[in-house]
Amino acid sequence: MGYARHIGRVGALAVTLGVGVALASPGVAYAEPSTSSSSSTSDTSSTSASSSTDGAARTDKRSVDRADRDDSDDSEASGQNSTSDTDADADDDEDTTATDEDESGGDEADGDEGAKQDPGSDRRASTRSAATEDDSLPAESGESLQEPQSLAAETEQAAESAPATFKSRPVAAVVPAVAAEPAAAPEPSSTVVQVASAAASPALQPLAEPAPEAPLHTTAVMAVLAAVRDELERNTLRRSANMVAPQAVSLFADPSPNVLLIGVDGANLSRVLDDPTNSNFFGLIQDGTTAPASIAGHTTISNPSWSSILTGAWGEKTGVINNIFTPWTYDNWPTVFNQLETLNPDIATTAIANWNVISAIAAAGSAPADTVINVSQIPGDTNWLLTDDAVGDATEAAIAAADADIPNFLFSYFVGVDENGHLYGGASPRYAEALNNFDRNLGEILQAVSDWEALTGEQWTVIMVTDHGHQPQKGLGHGFQSPDETSTFVIVENPDIFAVGAINLQYEIVDVTPTVVTLFGGVPAPDADGVSVTDLGDSNVVPVNDDDALRGALQDVIDMYGYPDIGTQIALGVRTVFASVPYFVDEITIGLTSALQGIADLEIFLISPLAALAIVPVQFIGDLVYVATNVVAQIVARLTGVTGASIFPLWPPAPPSFPSTPEEATMLDALMVCGSPGSAQPAWCGDALSA
Repeated sequence: MGYARHIGRVGALAVTLGVGVALASPGVAYAEPSTSSSSSTSDTSSTSASSSTDGAARTDKRSVDRADRDDSDDSEASGQNSTSDTDADADDDEDTTATDEDESGGDEADGDEGAKQDPGSDRRASTRSAATEDDSLPAESGESLQEPQSLAAETEQAAESAPATFKSRPVAAVVPAVAAEPAAAPEPSSTVVQVASAAASPALQPLAEPAPEAPLHTTAVMAVLAAVRDELERNTLRRSANMVAPQAVSLFADPSPNVLLIGVDGANLSRVLDDPTNSNFFGLIQDGTTAPASIAGHTTISNPSWSSILTGAWGEKTGVINNIFTPWTYDNWPTVFNQLETLNPDIATTAIANWNVISAIAAAGSAPADTVINVSQIPGDTNWLLTDDAVGDATEAAIAAADADIPNFLFSYFVGVDENGHLYGGASPRYAEALNNFDRNLGEILQAVSDWEALTGEQWTVIMVTDHGHQPQKGLGHGFQSPDETSTFVIVENPDIFAVGAINLQYEIVDVTPTVVTLFGGVPAPDADGVSVTDLGDSNVVPVNDDDALRGALQDVIDMYGYPDIGTQIALGVRTVFASVPYFVDEITIGLTSALQGIADLEIFLISPLAALAIVPVQFIGDLVYVATNVVAQIVARLTGVTGASIFPLWPPAPPSFPSTPEEATMLDALMVCGSPGSAQPAWCGDALSA
């Protein structure tokens, strides 16, 4: 990275400052890791008892579901064929189409089974066939839909009021089917989703009874949902969700919850869906609830998006406008780590990341994460894949070392996909390779979760999120408002809480922190922009239990997202341009001073002393240029809707650093060798890991 990257940035800066910058051109924000790191840690205490009986029951249910995945897939294919034969008696034409689809789906399902024998396959065992019979699942997992005739008429009426951010699509364009007549389920036990359902307005309920007489096209359902769930309804639903939050959290009886949050930077969900080799990624989608979301109307720069994810407030509130780490932000807007540590200091909070800005956020605020592992770029690893592997290995070790007797929160962040998007383009083979590499790491992580659950009888909730998408062409990648850039996703998986194989159009990336806080028994911050997704289950839609239908439905939703209005595009484009200038100035200053320091350390006659003398004036001049450009950037940000914009402090903050000490250098190595809880381990594993 280093000097060559900074030369590239000088050219990028010139382009950025050009008068004729096209707003639809690639964005300007790298999720850019630093090459300096080790890991920093702080203490945590562990004194909470777990409910072994309840935990064992939950694990037994999931274990049975995993063990039956292959059988359930076969029975599903058989059941679909039987349904097609029944439909044939009613309509010969439908019979021909349905039979073809069933045969095709069955063949592809068989092929997928072979591809899914990756690490993590136990975790991804299908629970979809059992969803309609398991009374622990939310009721909305069997969503009922209107008849096709009335739905088509309603779609035409609703299309006139569709939000501007959705592209217009013909209702009958694509035809993956939605469940025609969900199987009746026993009366479910009380869940958070049901509490939110009772409090929400009846007008916001999903499409009403009766069930359709024939399979309903997913595209039609998504078009109706896109048309009726506009911003006004979303705000209404979210106000209702906030009203019931104190009641909702009381329903989580687990005294030792465990939450794994996985962040993959710059991952475009369309690229994932297009490649069936990303089997672990899609397996998590099959076993959980997925939101193919959009952040249109918000900046697509990495730090503002990750700050939104990790605080629950959009960058317009927090004032984060570029990739410069501003530690004071998190004094005013506590991170998920701050909120959890304040809620219950006994929660073991851990962050593992290979971008130093993410590690710095985890270590910021009044109550930082207990353990922060910053994984620096491995020498010679120009595409960051080996460094991503190191993050994956450390994450697996941290899961294995987690204490089952206390609550655990683990955030694991991967930068490799975003880096390859910048280096080669979002449609490049290298970007696809980076997604495949992440998918392999994901499978190994989910396998580590499954092994831990089987050993302890406890359970993890898995949440996966990205900050933005990526432009297809090689370049700076993101920062503006094209659908490729604004594309995001949120996936939540826990069969006791979230519907299986569902799609939800209400989730946003800003909901992640409120969700995590709620899962640990807290109440989301009153000034948060997000809400807990446990309160948004009424918006779930479950396609037919078929891989192709689920893929098609997700892609249909993504295709419906478009550009925001032209005024928003211009405002955010201008903000991105001006906000990027002080960032580039700061990066260039840091690069030059680092290079001069390196020359000074060589002790070359005359050259080294001159380099040492040049460090201070270069730093001072760079800081002055930063101040001048940042003042302008903050004014522009304020004029374009950033209420948290401020020109103070004037001087740039120190870059995130994780100095290497013997203790900190040992931490990553310690994580790598820790085995499963209860096994013979070095002194630093288990409880001692956070001591």
